Amino acid sequence: MGRRLFGTDGVRGPVGSVLTDALARSLGNAAVAELGNPGVRLLVIRDTRESGLSLSAALAAGAAAAGANVDDGGVLPTPAAPLLIRAGDYDIAAVISASHNPYQDNGIKLFGAGGFKLTDEQEAAIEERVLSDASEHEAPEPGVVRELGGLGDRYGDALRSRFAALDLRGRRLGIDCAHGATFEVAPAIFQALGAEIDVIGAAPDGRNINAGCGSTDTAALSALVQQRGLDGGFAFDGDGDRLIPIGPDGAAIDGDELIGQMAA
Repeated sequence: MGRRLFGTDGVRGPVGSVLTDALARSLGNAAVAELGNPGVRLLVIRDTRESGLSLSAALAAGAAAAGANVDDGGVLPTPAAPLLIRAGDYDIAAVISASHNPYQDNGIKLFGAGGFKLTDEQEAAIEERVLSDASEHEAPEPGVVRELGGLGDRYGDALRSRFAALDLRGRRLGIDCAHGATFEVAPAIFQALGAEIDVIGAAPDGRNINAGCGSTDTAALSALVQQRGLDGGFAFDGDGDRLIPIGPDGAAIDGDELIGQMAA
């Protein structure tokens, strides 16, 4: 039997036709029933798409019905999910995002033990729960949902600690946040490491995510770097799990070259 919901990176598609609040609730419920236990701690975060708030609330409600205690962390980059799981704050996490896709799409990515993406077998089991005729799983004692502020600071502190030896003082960098999930945390982290930054793509309105900006369209950042004589730049995608580096000449740095520089 072929897969019907999960693709290469979670469940993703146009909002309203493929991805609905009802599906988000079912996925939250099925994920906790399959992966969790009474009182499992679930983090839900999202990017800046206008559909994200509703989908987050629906997923959280389904997960709580299955017994999870859910923290809605608001807008945060995807890498915050595995980082906070590995820090011991959460057992599982869900990210509401369609990554580099336009705002009309959205998606749900799930992270399990150790902060890793789910296995094919886990995704298949969750999918079967969602697509079966069985009613949603209800725990003897439902969990609670709470909105939790401050996770951006928690994520930023963790990154600053990890890269404490990196001194960017004297560096002038351009940052393109794609009007997405990094629009607050990325500038704060680069500044904390000492860089002088010029920021674009940091005014999300729910619909402008990835639109003529970010890692899918680096022209604006390239022009900024050249016009202002910056040392380089970084273009993120909508959920902040990929980036395209820009050199001082405005040219994108190839992925193979980047890996070579990191290995040197």
